[in-house]
Amino acid sequence: MAINTRFREIDSLRGLAVLLMVMVHAAATWNPTTAAQTSALAYIVAGLGGLAAPLFVTIFGWGMYKSKSPRKSILIKASALLILQYTVNLFSPHLYEPYSPGILSLFAILLVTRPLIMKSIESTNKIFIFCSFMIMMFIINGYLFQFQGTNNWDSRISANGPLEIIELALFSGTYPLFPWIIFCVVGGYLGSLVAGGGKTLPKNNATLSVIVVGISYCITTLYLAEVNSKVWAHPSKGHYLNFFPANFGFVIAAVTGVLILWLIIQEFKLLLFEQAGKVSLTVYVIHFIPLTYLSDLENERNWTIMEASQAVVLFTTTWLIFAYFCNRYQWLTIEHLIGKLTVR
Repeated sequence: MAINTRFREIDSLRGLAVLLMVMVHAAATWNPTTAAQTSALAYIVAGLGGLAAPLFVTIFGWGMYKSKSPRKSILIKASALLILQYTVNLFSPHLYEPYSPGILSLFAILLVTRPLIMKSIESTNKIFIFCSFMIMMFIINGYLFQFQGTNNWDSRISANGPLEIIELALFSGTYPLFPWIIFCVVGGYLGSLVAGGGKTLPKNNATLSVIVVGISYCITTLYLAEVNSKVWAHPSKGHYLNFFPANFGFVIAAVTGVLILWLIIQEFKLLLFEQAGKVSLTVYVIHFIPLTYLSDLENERNWTIMEASQAVVLFTTTWLIFAYFCNRYQWLTIEHLIGKLTVR
């Protein structure tokens, strides 16, 4: 996405996001049945993996605000993302069905709805209206009508017709427009705060207050989960923080985690992931090919949790090296191809 100034920490954050997504996909694929899901390692992997998509979407929103692409280019990019989503699904039959909406189709929808998203961050009043509407949607889903669907994975990827595809893309899929648009709006709002040459994330009382509130919420709900013998956080069975579908608690925790990661990358100038960020779309799409081909390794070789963990780390690190190679040969990347298609 074309922007006036390239911020290195944004590329590094985007690179971190896509590598975390690679990690969580690998961890989900190579998951020995004997693995203890309550181990410290499992919580660390789940925590970082849970921040992958929120960080990816937030940075996408930041870039979308900064983009000066004309409407025709935006529509071409959205179409390309839909084609790539279908391609990813074909690459990964062990994870998705051919027409399952995913994060790339979410990006396509966000691009098409860009004018509405940008309108929602024009003023404090409009931000308040947007937040109120999102809270109301969560309340409706929780107490009146569960339009976000169930926590069953198959139901979140099964699409037997156009209407079901639309329903999954908007409300009940893996990465539906609601509530994931929240992260895009957060990113767009942060993008609107950046003056020329300034920091991409303001280090002020407002940012620190949001982080403190988010951490306080997480600590409080963790305590309540322990007291009431509930599952605090889980991909699909979390009582307080749940990913599929993403509930209100998850959104609060994820926004907090994204801001913390952002501050760390920005303040310590951690640019290790910068190269991966420049070719994040290529890394995201291509990593599914070897992952699918090697998806049965843990069963064939009876991996222990330690062996599976080592495989996940090695697989993820390989894509960081792959990104450096891609940046030397940009003409081989998906980003280069889309750039050619959208030249004014």
